[in-house]
This record gives sequence, structure tokens and C-alpha cells, in this order.
Amino acid sequence: MKYLVLVLIAFGCSTPAEKFGVHGDEITPENAISMNQFLTQVNEEEKTFKVRGVIEEVCQMKGCWMTLKNEDGANVRITFKDYGFFVPKDISGSEVIIEGIANEEVLEEDVARHYAEDGGKEYDESMRNTITFVARGVLVKEG
Repeated sequence: MKYLVLVLIAFGCSTPAEKFGVHGDEITPENAISMNQFLTQVNEEEKTFKVRGVIEEVCQMKGCWMTLKNEDGANVRITFKDYGFFVPKDISGSEVIIEGIANEEVLEEDVARHYAEDGGKEYDESMRNTITFVARGVLVKEG
């Protein structure tokens, strides 16, 4: 009986596991770095990252891209590998974990204009300087 009580106490004291909606490849939340850590590590060389952040904006046409909030103002746009999946259009403000390939780059003007239009914004030349992140999987935190 003592052991049963200890087991029940142990389970009762554990933190409930985070629950996520999965989009794209199945990924895990373990070892995700913060947006601040990501921004100090990303450069012009393509590299794989797993990042935890908060969605700032989602493409309102299809859910085919999103941006993540960050404090230094860097433009971090996430697209999805091979245009193979989309995310819901109503998840701005949600916490996410993304895994994929990222690097800094300068977008062609027509691409930057397209992103501005999809986001309902007026084009600005500074939108060409961006961090491109092609996610193979996205976890959207539920609740």
C-alpha cells in the first residue's frame, strides 16, 4: 500500500506534458533553442536548427509561411519544405517549435513584395534582408 501511495504521489506531482499539433514531419520539442540563441547562431551558411518561438504573423492566403517574434527586429520568415504542408491561418500568437534549415539572405524584390502583399503590408526595401527558415516540421502548442 505504501508503494501505491508513493507511485500516485509521483505521478500527481509530475508536470503535465506539453501538447502540440503537428504539421509536416514529426519532430520532438527536445533541445529546441530560443529565438535569441537562434539569432546569434544563424549566418549566411545554411545550417539545421530547432527553435522555440511565438508566431507573429501567418500567411492569410493559405498558411504557406509564418514569421516569428523576436526582440531585435530581425525579419524571420518560415516557409515549409517542398511547399508540402501549411499551418492554420489563425495561430498568430501561438508558441511553436520548428525544425529545418536556416540562413541569412537578401530576397529578390519580387519575392519580398509578394510576402508583403500576402501579409497585408506595404512593401519596404528593408524587407529584402531576411533570415530564411525552411521548416521540415512544425509543432504548434495547444492550450
